[in-house]
Amino acid sequence: MADTNQYFKSKEFLNILHQYEAACQTGSSVYLEAEDLTDIAEYYHSKDDMEGADEAIEYALKLHPGAAVPLAYKARKALLVDFDARKADAIAEQISDKTDLDYFYIKAEIMIADGREGKADAYLKDRLNDVSEDDREDYYIDVANLFIDYQQDEKCREWLMRSEETDSDDYKELEGRLALYAGDFKQSERIFTDLINRDPFSYTLWNQLASSQLRSNNIQEALQSSEYAIAINPEDGEALLTKAGCLLALRNYEQAIEYYRRYTQLCPKDEYGELLYGVTLFNINRPEEALLHMKRAEQIAQGISGYLQEIYQQIAFTESTLNHPKEALEYLQKAMLLPDANLNELLVMKGHILLENHQADAAERSFRHALVDSGMEPIILLHVAVSFYDNGYPESAYNLLRKLMETADSDWKDGYAYLAMCCYELKKKEEFLAALQKACQVNPVEAEAVLGSLFPDETEPKDYYSYMINNQS
Repeated sequence: MADTNQYFKSKEFLNILHQYEAACQTGSSVYLEAEDLTDIAEYYHSKDDMEGADEAIEYALKLHPGAAVPLAYKARKALLVDFDARKADAIAEQISDKTDLDYFYIKAEIMIADGREGKADAYLKDRLNDVSEDDREDYYIDVANLFIDYQQDEKCREWLMRSEETDSDDYKELEGRLALYAGDFKQSERIFTDLINRDPFSYTLWNQLASSQLRSNNIQEALQSSEYAIAINPEDGEALLTKAGCLLALRNYEQAIEYYRRYTQLCPKDEYGELLYGVTLFNINRPEEALLHMKRAEQIAQGISGYLQEIYQQIAFTESTLNHPKEALEYLQKAMLLPDANLNELLVMKGHILLENHQADAAERSFRHALVDSGMEPIILLHVAVSFYDNGYPESAYNLLRKLMETADSDWKDGYAYLAMCCYELKKKEEFLAALQKACQVNPVEAEAVLGSLFPDETEPKDYYSYMINNQS
């Protein structure tokens, strides 16, 4: 389970890279295997040198026309960068050996990415007859990895169960990822800790452990794990993002900004990194700078990113904060026109922008539209209430939050901190204490974010209620 980055640092790879780059500089040719040239393309890709990656792949195909590995790389790029499944399939069909495992994998991946998971599963099962006994175990693990990469957890589990190498690192890593995605964070953390004991220099394992810890709200532990990953590989984007997110959660905004800056320098074509950078700047009241990064995220996205709605929403929110309601509403309209737009959420945001810009009647119409269309969905109720609170209408927020708590399921955990804050401002002392206690019990993260300003620094949410009881005036 060697990390790719470790291979890129190895003498073997550096020697191959030197041969290739020396030939490129002199305009001469050098014979290298198709797999080696594809590794070089992956290396350039990891450095965000797409032109260099493409040149290495074309050179590989010049030397080895029809070779599976470089054509699979090229097809995957068409699939994941160009979002063109037909183009990817046409490239895959150029592979000469239709019994090569890489041909099977890329054909199946195209189907999965195109929403045909069942067909991909059937295809891969049919191909089992063409897989030698020696390759069967690798095939099971590779297919399981393929499905989990596309969040197809059940298909991953089915293929993993075919493997008999249940103590192998690859098998265990898949078990850990399945546990993580299923929400069993303790099990996931245990598995990745065991794997790290076997291979303490794997930054990908440290990243998986950090994800488990972050998802279970063990922020300090996740921060430490991300730091181990960065120590092993300072150019690991995932670890930089995780550390930035941990710092953000700990309200260490200046350091979080530094790690988002490092990430965007490392991955300048990742719109999500620019978006997060902008959001963090916004959180420390630097909206003009924030807007620059959000607009950069929009440019990178080029109208085809899965983050477009979030980008448009954040730009709209920031424009509104800067007292640019016209521009804010224009971006909100862009978000509403997206195919998968969550219209009720966007109507709430429209109401928020109108309220923030002193158009209360229009805001209430937008809020009412969202509430009616959603059937008074709890999350919509909550977001409308929070908007009222943030814009200085604690009584309106209080009334909606009371309604939410009366109608939500027994396991509902959100909004109690906002209810407590409304009660505090409205001087509803008994209700405040009850809501405070509930908030700290069911959602301490929200309690700290919303109510933390009422308590001395370093006071933990678990102590809020007792502190307030003991310090009543």
